Amino acid sequence: MNGHVTLMRDSGNLVTVAVVIEVRMNSTRLPGKHLLECRDESMISRLIRRIRAVPSVDKIIIATTENKMDDVFQEIAKKENVIVFRGSESDVMGRVLNAALENGVDVICEVTGDCPLVDIDQTQNAIETFLQNDYDYVNNGLRGLPDGLACQVFTTKALKTSYYSKISELDREHVTSHMKRNPEVFSSLYIPTPDELIWAELSLSLDEPVDYEVLSEVIKELEPSDPLFGTLEIIQFFRRHPDILDKNLKVYRRGFE
Repeated sequence: MNGHVTLMRDSGNLVTVAVVIEVRMNSTRLPGKHLLECRDESMISRLIRRIRAVPSVDKIIIATTENKMDDVFQEIAKKENVIVFRGSESDVMGRVLNAALENGVDVICEVTGDCPLVDIDQTQNAIETFLQNDYDYVNNGLRGLPDGLACQVFTTKALKTSYYSKISELDREHVTSHMKRNPEVFSSLYIPTPDELIWAELSLSLDEPVDYEVLSEVIKELEPSDPLFGTLEIIQFFRRHPDILDKNLKVYRRGFE
């Protein structure tokens, strides 16, 4: 990555920031979605390429399962020159935690593989905000940013504390739900979305076959002129294409994957 370590916000200690990407092949709604291609690039490679452009990221880790079908991510990690970690399919929280512990990560920026168009500037802002303040947990996706463009940032230490608390199976599946439910234990910040980027009903996550159609339309139009286009360009695209917007808004979104 950038070959640097980021300066911690409070103690002055040097820390390592990693984006941990959760992926698996056997999605119930769209199996193999991370390998779907548009403009000769898979969605997972596109996500990795975009994350590389975030200045404060030191490492990228693909956190996948031990299932045989997820061997493909071993090859992708090698090709993309990123780290791969393999762990439990159901205990995603443990998988993310152990990926961080094994690779000397102090600060985790969590992004799921369902988010191939994660916003680079908003991700950098979330990491910077985290490093310059004294929170255990920062989220930039719950104040109006379209779904699929956001991230969560938290310390490995906080995740470890959460993991060894009295948590449910659902918490183990969704990584940060326990932290979010316990703000008296884990100090949290939900970053407000800039007014021009607010569109909470819009989703750019890759969950269903129609999502692939919609994302492909966005990518084909925006990527040739700006390979790292952001949320504003996406919003402007949908304003120009109400027919494609209509497809997107009809998709039923479950609360959790």
